[in-house]
Parts: sequence; C-alpha cells; structure tokens
Amino acid sequence: MGARYREMEIRTATPEMLVVKMYEGAIRFCHVARDAHGEGRLGDRGNAVSRALAIIGELQQCLNFDAGGEISTNLELLYIYISERLLDANMTGNAAAIEEVLKVLEPLREAWVEIARNPPSESADSQPTAGPA
Repeated sequence: MGARYREMEIRTATPEMLVVKMYEGAIRFCHVARDAHGEGRLGDRGNAVSRALAIIGELQQCLNFDAGGEISTNLELLYIYISERLLDANMTGNAAAIEEVLKVLEPLREAWVEIARNPPSESADSQPTAGPA
C-alpha cells in the first residue's frame, strides 16, 4: 500500500512539490552515503552516491533557462559542483564532500518548500526554473 500511496502522491503533486521531493531524495541518499562511509560499507556508499547523482542530473536536465534566466544558470553551476563533490566523495572516500553537498542541498530544499507553499501565479511565462516540464 505504501508504493500505491507514493505513486498517487507523485501523480497529484504540483511541479514545485516534485522538485521538493527530488531534493528530499537526494538529501536522503547523501545521508545514506555518509552513514555507509562511516560504517565502512563502500558498496552501499557507492550505490547511494549514484542515486543522489541521478537525482541531481534529473534536476539539472529540468532547468528552464528561458524562464529562469540567471537563476537557472546559478542552479546549474550548483548542480555541477554537487556532482563533482559527490564523485570526489565516492572516488577518494572524502566524507567531508558529502557534508558540503548537504550544506548546499538542504537550503535549496527549504527554498523550494517555500515556493511550493506559495506557487507563482498561473501564466504562460511563469514556469518553475527547476521543475519537471
């Protein structure tokens, strides 16, 4: 029943809430990677980093540069930084890199929570800059 509820939640979510959920997933996988690293479970760390990277990649692909302009450009730069830090964490075992990523992702998630609470008015030119198209 949990999977069914989750599927319905995603189908009915606003684009802004989908972005929030993506950030939550990336943050969750970063926590898993950090914990797995601390426990010496390198395979689990690698899996969690891969999943976090996949979410960040999806967020990056969803950027709307036409509507988002400079904000989208800045988000893309942050996503590139996050990806590089996660790759560094996985390849070199640099756990501090995961903490850096969390310090970037958590405020972004909070910002999108606020956006989701107060979505932009419905108009043709007010598309989310990092949401699913």
